[in-house]
Amino acid sequence: MKFIIQLAAIILFSHLIAIFTPWYFIALSSFVMGYLLKSNANFLAGFLGIAILWIFNAWLAESSSSTDLADRVATLFSLKQKEYLYAMMALVGGLVGGFAALTGSLLKKPATLK
Repeated sequence: MKFIIQLAAIILFSHLIAIFTPWYFIALSSFVMGYLLKSNANFLAGFLGIAILWIFNAWLAESSSSTDLADRVATLFSLKQKEYLYAMMALVGGLVGGFAALTGSLLKKPATLK
């Protein structure tokens, strides 16, 4: 349950912060959520949260425009289909979010027993 809450918080906070800041601030949002909402799978929550957000945003931008920009960018990267471009974007964003969430969770010291 804590994993799902952390995943939803990363998606929501990253979406809100991406409206006003450059793309690399997703690391800050994943870091903060990893620190505040420490779960058993912090890397996975950060990875999936940012990957889902970026795929959704890319799909939304493509579906609302009348151009074939995704196909042209995929051609620049020598990719056969735009879905491979989406996978590359999800991988890069997911790694940034995953490592940031993991770093945030590792920053909090575990409670010591006396």
